[in-house]
Amino acid sequence: MTDEMTARALRSSWRASEQALYSLGGGDVGRYERAVQLVRAIVDELRDITSTAALVDRWPEAGGIVAAAVERVGLALGSLPVDQVAGAAFALRHGALQADETRRARSELIAAARQDGADWVVLHESGDLLAGFADPYGTTRMHLASGLAIVAAVQPELITGATVRTLTVVRLDPRTGDLVDDDPGIADLAYSDSSSFRSGEAALREVVEEAAAADRVG
Repeated sequence: MTDEMTARALRSSWRASEQALYSLGGGDVGRYERAVQLVRAIVDELRDITSTAALVDRWPEAGGIVAAAVERVGLALGSLPVDQVAGAAFALRHGALQADETRRARSELIAAARQDGADWVVLHESGDLLAGFADPYGTTRMHLASGLAIVAAVQPELITGATVRTLTVVRLDPRTGDLVDDDPGIADLAYSDSSSFRSGEAALREVVEEAAAADRVG
């Protein structure tokens, strides 16, 4: 099993390969289309891999996987660099696997919160609210009954560049946490300091609960 530091380096190299591959074509449409076809064929060869960890462990076999894909679709690599084609395919498959794993993790958090009789569940939290841009804070907290979620973030104010803490409400699928509506029209707020942000977040939870109750009555 590949250690996490090596895995991170590999994933970064796949993304770099993806960017480099699709920038190679210039105005050569045929070259670009061949690259896309080959990448998709290699991704098909990776369908049996069901986790990001297993994908990382298969990277040493990338040359053979590319060869199998080339033979199956009957499309030659030509001048396309094999390492970039392989890296782009692994990057694409990694993105799909990562999305699946994130979705499963959200579903498990939601199921556990429901079992505990909670009203809210934290689906994501990272960073430090007091650290500003050094360790940007972000969290997604979903109201279980309605799927309405409060998304908190730290970002620069558009005009001055000053640090602001934002709160927005989105609607998620209450079973999976998938995005349903990125603007249900409830709130889009910004605060200049952490104290007012925390107060605003607490008040916004009450607003969400009231909106959810009104929806049930309606």
